[in-house]
Amino acid sequence: MKKDKDRKKKRRAGDARKEKKRKGKPEGKLVSGVYRGTGKGFAFLTPDDGGEDIFIPPKGLGGALNGDRVTAYVRTDKETGKREASVKEVTQQTTVYVVGTYAETRDGRPAIVPDDGKVCRIFIVEDMGGLKPKPGYKVVGQPLERDGDTLFGTLIEVLGEPNVMGVDILSIARAYGLSEEFPPEVEAAARDSAFEVSEEEKAGREDFRGDTVVTIDGLDAKDLDDAICVKRKGKGYELYVHIADVSHYVREGGVIDKEAFKRGTSVYFPGCVFPMLPRELSNGICSLNPQVDRLTLSCIMDIDGRGKITSARVTKGLIKTKRRMNYDNVAAILEGDEAERAENADVCEMLDTAKELAVLLNERRTARGSIEFDLPEAKIILDDKGVCTDVQLYEHKISHMVVEEFMLAANESIAAMFDKMKAPFVYRVHEAPPPEKELAFIDYLEALGINFSGGTPADYAALMESVKGTPNERAVSRIGLRSMSKAKYMTKDAGHFGLALRYYCHFTSPIRRYPDLQIHRIISAYLAKGGAYIKRYAKIVTEAASQSSVREQIALAAERRADDMKKAEYMKTKVGEEFDATVSSVTEWGLFVELPNCIEGLIRKEALGEDAEYNEKLHVMKVGDAVWTIGASVRVKCDSVENGKINFVPAEK
Repeated sequence: MKKDKDRKKKRRAGDARKEKKRKGKPEGKLVSGVYRGTGKGFAFLTPDDGGEDIFIPPKGLGGALNGDRVTAYVRTDKETGKREASVKEVTQQTTVYVVGTYAETRDGRPAIVPDDGKVCRIFIVEDMGGLKPKPGYKVVGQPLERDGDTLFGTLIEVLGEPNVMGVDILSIARAYGLSEEFPPEVEAAARDSAFEVSEEEKAGREDFRGDTVVTIDGLDAKDLDDAICVKRKGKGYELYVHIADVSHYVREGGVIDKEAFKRGTSVYFPGCVFPMLPRELSNGICSLNPQVDRLTLSCIMDIDGRGKITSARVTKGLIKTKRRMNYDNVAAILEGDEAERAENADVCEMLDTAKELAVLLNERRTARGSIEFDLPEAKIILDDKGVCTDVQLYEHKISHMVVEEFMLAANESIAAMFDKMKAPFVYRVHEAPPPEKELAFIDYLEALGINFSGGTPADYAALMESVKGTPNERAVSRIGLRSMSKAKYMTKDAGHFGLALRYYCHFTSPIRRYPDLQIHRIISAYLAKGGAYIKRYAKIVTEAASQSSVREQIALAAERRADDMKKAEYMKTKVGEEFDATVSSVTEWGLFVELPNCIEGLIRKEALGEDAEYNEKLHVMKVGDAVWTIGASVRVKCDSVENGKINFVPAEK
C-alpha cells in the first residue's frame, strides 16, 4: 500500500513538472482554491476569495482530483478578459481514492466507472492487485496517472455487491480515504488498555462522586465524553463540566495517538460512526458510562445571577455519574412531564437549576451579539437493513440548549486561562467575514430592500433578528452563512466572530476530536509541572491545528455526501409525487429547492423555460415576467433521481 502511495505522489508531481516544463515559467497570479472536476477532460477552480469559478483546460489539470485544494496560476486574456487557470500543485488531497462500479472497456480492459462523475470519465485498472471482482461490484482504485478525463491506477479493494447493507456508506468512506478498521498494532494497544479505574489512578484527584452528575446525549450515543452538574451558590451558580480524561489513556507519541492524529476526528454517517479512537477506549474506559468511576478533566465555573462567568478553574477529577440521560427525557423533565420526573426524581432538582442557568447564559450570549443562523437540520431514519425510510426535521429541544450553553462556557473559560498564560495551545478560531464576501452579502440585501452595512457580530445578530419570521428569513440566513469565514484551528487565539467571543477553544470532546485531546495534554502537563514545562508543546500544537483543520473539512464533506445519498435513496420512492418547496439557492444551472424536511434537489434551468436568465449579483433567475429568488415558495414534482442527485420540475406554472 505504501509503495502505491509513493508511486501516486511521484506520478502526480510528475504531471505538474511536465506542465511547467511544457509552458516555461507561467505568467499570472497564483491563486488558492478548490479544484472542481467535471469528468469531461476540463475543470474549474473555485477561488478562496469567493470570486467566480475559473476555467481549467485539459492541459492545466495538474493531476488534481475533484475536491482537492490546489494552488494554480491564473492568466487573463488581454483581449477577451477571460481567465484561465493551470494547477501548480495539490496542497490538500480530498479525493484520495476513486470508488465506483467494476466493468470492462470495449476493448476488454478492466475499468472502474466512478460514482462521482466529476472525478473522471473512466478509471483504467493497470494493476488488479490480485483481486477478482465480478462486473457490477463496488470497488476502490488508487489513481497514479491521468490523461484528460481518464485516470489510470491500481485496484486496491473490492467492497462487494452494491445492494448489500453498508456497501453504500463504505463507498463514500473510501472515496475520502476513511477506514472503519484500525491497524493491528492499534487494536492490540487498545485491547491492552484498562477496563476499570484503579485505586492508584484515583489518588490525587478531586473527588466529585458525591455530586449529582449526569450525562446528556442522543439515545444511540456510545462515546459519552461530557457530564454536567449545577449547584446554587449564593445568588449565583457553580457549574461543573466534567470531560473524559482521554489523555490519561492515549499516551503522547504512542501508536493510538499517531492513528488519532492521522484521523483527526470521528466521522458520523447515517447509522454508523468511523471513530477517531478504537471502541475499547471510545465506548469503554474513556466513556463516562453510568454508575462507574471515571477519570476527568473538570472545569468548575462560578457564575453570577446575570449569567456572567466570574471565575473558573480546571482540575483532575474523579466522577461517578448518577444517570445516563438523553435529550428526550431531559426535555420531558424540564417541560414538567410527571412520569419522567417521578422516574428520575433524584436528578430533577439539579436539572431544574441547570435549566435556569442555561437560560441566563443563552440570554447573555444573545445580548453580546452571538449570531444565530436559524437553519433546520435533517434527521435520517433507517430501517434494520440500513435503507432510508424517512427524513424528518431534527427537533432542537431545551435539553440541547442546556448542554450547548454549558459546553460553550467551558470552552471559553479554558481558552481564556491559557491565552492569558501565553501558553502553546490549539484555539478554535472564527475570523470576521472576508471583505469581498461581506460586500456581496450587502449587495444582495440591498436588492431585497434591506439596509445593512456589515460590521460587528452584534450587527449581524441584529440583522438576523430583524428578518426573523419574515419570508426572507431563510434566504438571508443561507446567504449570510455563506458570507462567513470557515472556522478553523489555530495556535493564535484570534477569537470567534460567530459566537462574539474573545476567547474560544474546543476542550469538551477529546474522544472524537484531536485538538481537544491535544489541549488536554497541555492542561494535564500544566497541572502537574507548571507553565514552564508546557513550552515544549509549541511545535506540536502547530501540527495539531493544521492537521485537525484539514481532517475536519474532509469529514464534513464525507458526512454531507452520505446524508445526500440517503436522502436520494428515500426520494427514489417518491418519483412523480408533488411537494411544497422553497428556493434555497439560485445558480446558472437552475434553482436548488428544499423540501420542509431539508431534502434538496435541482430544477434545471431548461425546465424553467427557454427565456430563463440568471443574474449572479442579485442571486435571481428571471423567467419572462417572473423573478425567482432565494426563499421563494414553489410547488415541485420529483422528476428523477440519478447518481444520487434529485431532480425536480415545477408542478405548476
